[in-house]
Amino acid sequence: MPHRSRHATRIAGFATLGSITYGYGASIIAQTIGQPQWYESFGLELTGSHTDFVTGAMNGLFSCGGALGSLSTAYTAEKLGRLRSIQVACVVCIIGGALMTASFGIPMFLVSRFVMGWGVGMIVCGIPLYNAELATPDNRGRSVGFHGIALASGYVLAGLVGFGCYFHGSSSFQWRFPFAVQLLPVLILLGGSWSLLESPRWLLSQDNEDKAWINLRKLHHDPADPNDTFAKDEYYQMTQQLRLERERRAAMNVRHWWDFFKSASFRKRLMVGVGAQVCNSFTGNLVIANYQVTMYRRLGVSESISILLIACWNMVGIWGNFTSAFFILDRFGRKTFYLIGIAGCAFSLCFEAALTKHFVETGSTNRVGLSFGVFFLFLYVAFYASCMDNQQYVICSESFAMESRSLGVACSLFGQFAATALFVGVAPAAFATIGWKYYLTFIVLSCFSFTFVWLMFPETKGLSLEEIAELFGDPVAVHLNEMQDSKRRSSHAENVEHSSKAV
Repeated sequence: MPHRSRHATRIAGFATLGSITYGYGASIIAQTIGQPQWYESFGLELTGSHTDFVTGAMNGLFSCGGALGSLSTAYTAEKLGRLRSIQVACVVCIIGGALMTASFGIPMFLVSRFVMGWGVGMIVCGIPLYNAELATPDNRGRSVGFHGIALASGYVLAGLVGFGCYFHGSSSFQWRFPFAVQLLPVLILLGGSWSLLESPRWLLSQDNEDKAWINLRKLHHDPADPNDTFAKDEYYQMTQQLRLERERRAAMNVRHWWDFFKSASFRKRLMVGVGAQVCNSFTGNLVIANYQVTMYRRLGVSESISILLIACWNMVGIWGNFTSAFFILDRFGRKTFYLIGIAGCAFSLCFEAALTKHFVETGSTNRVGLSFGVFFLFLYVAFYASCMDNQQYVICSESFAMESRSLGVACSLFGQFAATALFVGVAPAAFATIGWKYYLTFIVLSCFSFTFVWLMFPETKGLSLEEIAELFGDPVAVHLNEMQDSKRRSSHAENVEHSSKAV
């Protein structure tokens, strides 16, 4: 019988406030490069090689910061805890956002983008990891999927704020205020995070069994199950799987983080985790998201309408992520729709490339052809948001064992930011020199991604994080559907419960 926890779901929803800042911070540049006052404040021309260099650098540095920030989560999430790592990320985002808002020169602005990237790199690692460890097996897709919904919401918020500020063209308020808005979600999250619960799995890894059971019971309590039978089953499985993992670590002489790479199963897990992130980047998602203004401009759309179209494009993204989280992930699984998403994105880009070649680069005024260019950008995001955006974070956060999960997720997200830094950083120069042919890069890479996912990715729907180990060739200590009452009675959870009642 499916088991869902409203309390864990509410916590997951609140934690994804940080994901709004990630989506907002990643996409606000798409509006910024459409704001005339931004160019005037920094003494830039609307077009030209120097402007292309600056726009490429500010996106590339954001991605580089994100890559390093994601790697740092391997340490902070393991040593400080999942929740404390998110709090540190909030502080870094606040510093980065404040610097961006107050920037008075290109060097300061570029530094602020790097700092902000570092913060969101920690956010984008920490929140899916935290939500996955708090969720029940039957609700994990939705809980982690909140991250995608919030991320897309950040994109929409950036689009609406950018559109509204476009008409305030007399001062730097036009671009400073949008940067200030990104501080609000992380300030709320930081303030409210002190009332959230730490991950029971992390507490177990720190040998804090009493607190782990207390948190797990609070998270997964069901009024229809007054004896917390399901939570006890989960707790027993977690403790036994952790014991088994530690025995295997000792047998393999794993003492440091780099020793995990000796394990064939960890390497396979890493291939799937990194693969999910890189395959998404191979579709050109952030290139399109960050350079929509440039694309719409090439399609003959005015500046103000371009910024409005960005907000509409991102609203389609929210719809897709919502559909994925609530109707796809926990019902139909991860892999099938992920493959559909890759194919759909490649299909959309094929038509976008052809239309750009025949209508944009020939200087055509054919409104039908140019309008179809806009249509296929929207079809692209419909496929991406509903089939790929949430899936990448769910697949990544659930593919690793307990003791290597923070390292695995950090390495996986590093792959996303590294690929994004490459594709986004060279995009202005690529569109200026090879034009429509840049789309061919993502079409070819998407074909590779489809084959890779088809052959390498397992289906994880409905399994607990501990049971997923079996899909990667590792043993599972005990399955939830094989629990015996005697095991429940002998578990530490029972002892803790009796002790708390005695007090």
